[in-house]
Amino acid sequence: MNDCLLRFQAKMNKRDTQKQKTHSKLLESALGLMGEEKGLGDLSLREVTAKAGIVPAAFYRHFKSMEELGLHLVEECGYRIQTIVGDARNKGAYRSALQLTIGYFFDYVTNNRSLFRFIARERTGGNRKIRESIRDAMHMIALELAKDMRMPKSISIQDTLFASELIVSICFQMASDYLDLDTEAHFEMRKIKVKTIKQVRLVFIGTIRGRKHRHR
Repeated sequence: MNDCLLRFQAKMNKRDTQKQKTHSKLLESALGLMGEEKGLGDLSLREVTAKAGIVPAAFYRHFKSMEELGLHLVEECGYRIQTIVGDARNKGAYRSALQLTIGYFFDYVTNNRSLFRFIARERTGGNRKIRESIRDAMHMIALELAKDMRMPKSISIQDTLFASELIVSICFQMASDYLDLDTEAHFEMRKIKVKTIKQVRLVFIGTIRGRKHRHR
C-alpha cells in the first residue's frame, strides 16, 4: 500500500514538473515571438504553441486564452520587481537603499528585455484587462516601495504613497528609454540610471518641501 502511494506521488510530482515546464515554455515562446517590436495582439495561439513544441489543444491546459497568458506575464514581472524592492531593503542600509533598488531594477530590465518590453508596450496597448493589470502591478510595487520611504512624521501616508507611485512611474518610463539603447551602449545606459536616481531624489525633496509650504 505504501509503495503504491509513493509511486503514485512520484508520478504526480513528475506530471506537475512537466506541466510547469510547459507552462514556462509557453510564456517564453510568446515573449520570444514578440521580441522588440510585436505586441501580444500580433500573436496567434498556433504560432506560440508551435514555438513551444506542443499541439494547439494543449495550450488550454495552461491558459484559457492569449489574454490570460499576457496577464500571467504581467503578474510575473510585478512579483519580481516587488521582490527586488524587498531585497534592497534587506541588503542595504537606508542611505544606500535608493541606489541599490534602482540598480537591481535596471539589472532586472537588462536580464529580462523581452518581458519588460512587453510591459512597456502593453501599458498603452489595446487590451484593457492587461492595461489594468499593469496599473495594479505598479500600485503593488509602489506599496512595497513606500515601506522604505522614511519621510518626516509631518508627511502623511497618502503623500508618501503618492510619491512612491510617482517614483515607480518614473522608473518604468526610464526603463523604456533604457531598452531603446543598443545593448553595448554602456555609457548611455549609465547616464539613464544616474538620471533616474536624480529624478527620484527630486520626488523626495519635492514631497518634503511641498508639505512644509502647505503648513506655513
